[in-house]
Amino acid sequence: MIDRKFWTILGGIFVLLVSGLSYAIVTQQEHIAERRAAVDRLTQNIKTARQTIAETPSLVKDVIVLRELAVVFEEILPTTDGASNLIKNFYNYSREAGVDPDSFKDQTSRQDKKSQSDFYRFSYTLEMTGDTFQFMDFLNHIETHSRFMAVPNYRLTACSREDMEEMGFAQHKIKMEVETYVYQPKTKAKVVAIDNYDRKRDLLMGEINRRRQALRLHTFQYRGARGRRDPWVDPRVSVEENPSGLTIVDQKAKVDELAIMLKSATGQWERVQDAENILERMMEKRGVIETMANIDEELRRIDNEGLVTYPLAAKRLQIEVRDPLQALHGALDDTNNIQGPLKEELDQVVHHMRKNIESGEFSLALQDYNSIKAGLELVQGDPVRMELAELLKLLAEEADILREFEAIEISFSGQALIEGHAPAVLLNGKTLKVGDMLQPGVEIIAIRPFEVDFAFRGVVLTRSF
Repeated sequence: MIDRKFWTILGGIFVLLVSGLSYAIVTQQEHIAERRAAVDRLTQNIKTARQTIAETPSLVKDVIVLRELAVVFEEILPTTDGASNLIKNFYNYSREAGVDPDSFKDQTSRQDKKSQSDFYRFSYTLEMTGDTFQFMDFLNHIETHSRFMAVPNYRLTACSREDMEEMGFAQHKIKMEVETYVYQPKTKAKVVAIDNYDRKRDLLMGEINRRRQALRLHTFQYRGARGRRDPWVDPRVSVEENPSGLTIVDQKAKVDELAIMLKSATGQWERVQDAENILERMMEKRGVIETMANIDEELRRIDNEGLVTYPLAAKRLQIEVRDPLQALHGALDDTNNIQGPLKEELDQVVHHMRKNIESGEFSLALQDYNSIKAGLELVQGDPVRMELAELLKLLAEEADILREFEAIEISFSGQALIEGHAPAVLLNGKTLKVGDMLQPGVEIIAIRPFEVDFAFRGVVLTRSF
């Protein structure tokens, strides 16, 4: 009985011992598995860390390059405020290109609130009038803008030829859409400090400059019409001989030149009216008078020589130069009628008259005089201006005498200069001596080799042969 109880207790102890050992073995195996898993994770972490360490220099390089290019990115993709303010740029472009803005307005930003994209699109609708080349100039401003802009579509309604001939230039109606994009990241990345940033950036300047140059726009410089016809309207005219020898391109350029000069004179006249003191007013008015005198002289030359015969150029000359110049003359005459021409005005006319007389342009000199003749009576009482007025009258008389004498036809056939005999000259088929009359009012007073002095209208004039 005792033995059975002993063996039972011993068996229980053995079972407990085996169970404990089994549990310990299983527990140890699990611990070993965990350790092995930890070793595998550590191995993978080490591998990942080594890969990160290997890739870090390249990543640092990319980060430095992108940070230095951030300014260029901001130029290409403006902020929301920059996109909204582009309307001001469009108005500036229209003024520089010469188109007339009818309506410039921005549309609602096209952005999907559910979209995860960091780029938003802004659109603008622009309506304007102008010729083809002004429109191309406007497009060139958009193309060369530092910020990215595109024109997805436009519509052009061409001007009729009748309207073009009436106005002197084409006025097409143009409606176009312009779009740009704004970069606004939805999440902000944390800025990580980079050790020795300046030194590393300096080592990468070659790569930074290369990438910066690749991002900059490579633009084509628009050079204007350069004699091309407007393709949306046919401005051709019948071919006629132009005695001036000026091509249509040259005639249009001549009108452009005078229009710019008139615009300058108009701006000066506005400053005359806004002048704060008499000295400033006189200085500005002197510039107006000089510019207007140059325009008047050029217009007289155009009329006398028939330089502008192309109908569209002649129409523009009338609308853009002659009519505004006449109005400016009227405004100037209103001041002259009150106080008479200023000394500076008289000096300017004297200068132009002398210049034209010296160059043989006697008719232009008389036209200079006639332009101010009406105001000369108003200078009475001012000795300085009266002296200039008398000088102008003498120059006008001189120009008139020279013009009449130049118009006299004198044909030289020979002369006889023999010692002991009175000199003789063969003019217009007649043998004449000193004291003879070539024609009524034209007396020969001296004969020299290939030169004859004539008395005409109280002055002595020499004609060389």
